[in-house]
Amino acid sequence: MKNYSLEGIDLKKRLQKGMILHLHEIESLCDTCKLPLKEICADIAVPQKSKQSINTRSLEKFRSTTSKKQIITISSDATGNRIRVIRNFLVWMANIHMAKLPEQDMRFMLLKDAKDFLESTLNSRIPGTSHNSSENAPMGLSEEAIAKLFEVIDRGSPYNPWTNNFTKIRNELLILWLYQFGIRRSELLGLKISDLDFRSETFNIVRRPDDPEDPRLNQPTQKTHGRKIAMPKKIVRLTLDYITKHRTVLAKANKHEFLFVASKTGAAMSLDTVNKVFSKLKKTYPDIFANLTPHILRHTWNDNFSALMDERNESEAKEQKMRSYLMGWDETSGSAETYTKRHVQRKANESILEMDNNFPQEEDLPDWAKE
Repeated sequence: MKNYSLEGIDLKKRLQKGMILHLHEIESLCDTCKLPLKEICADIAVPQKSKQSINTRSLEKFRSTTSKKQIITISSDATGNRIRVIRNFLVWMANIHMAKLPEQDMRFMLLKDAKDFLESTLNSRIPGTSHNSSENAPMGLSEEAIAKLFEVIDRGSPYNPWTNNFTKIRNELLILWLYQFGIRRSELLGLKISDLDFRSETFNIVRRPDDPEDPRLNQPTQKTHGRKIAMPKKIVRLTLDYITKHRTVLAKANKHEFLFVASKTGAAMSLDTVNKVFSKLKKTYPDIFANLTPHILRHTWNDNFSALMDERNESEAKEQKMRSYLMGWDETSGSAETYTKRHVQRKANESILEMDNNFPQEEDLPDWAKE
């Protein structure tokens, strides 16, 4: 703590005063995060008196005061990771100090403002991750969360948060469609009954920009390519049951073809209503579904697809080709490669943990290594 920086910034004292870092210090810190570790270590090794103050030095000044050789910087992904770690550490330290103060204390309010400023400023300095980065693909739901989701949305479940019978049936089917096919909200709400072929057990996702048959003010517009997708028998059965026994009862539902409809009127379901379905689940079960969104189910589908391709020992090229088709992506977009790389990275790390490197067991370690 006492040696927080080369400039003698005493973080503990600053936090006690309701301060963290000034803007120019944050800028300098972010500039330093761009440099290779070798350069940073070399800079630390220089005697303190010969250093230019970190409070005023930026990356550009560092370049101008160094020899004429070009300064090498690390990748934007690595820079972003460094900034995130620093941000998380400083926010954690601020939270610890705030927990010791009453909310009415001026230092509490000053520290809260300083923390919010630091966090937002550092977030704005994080470089955008490269399009093909495996870190760029958000994770889907855990197996535990998936099992709980299926339990909760079951129309007969005592844990189902909805009371209206039609709403239970529609929401169960809606979430099953998003989970099973990994399609977007807009693609789901754009589905018409005529897009479903129950004989061949397939459905079509069709792009319909400015559809004259869609009365919704905020029309769900597709961002991906149209495609034909197979339907598992369970989805076929539940969808037919929904259409013939429940959807048809609502008067307005018989005036249009859109598959998913509002529970009270039968009008075409809106994007806001889909969001409310997921908000209800998050509000009812915040510990399990804190991050649940329609798009998280799309990421979950990609995780499941990666696992299936592993089981089949499919080649990476074929996997990316199939994934791109099913997701509606251009094969050259790199979107499929992002998920493939992340899955390979996860499998590689799992292999490392499973390997026996003859590392001593905990009982064989010296006392200092067990702490």
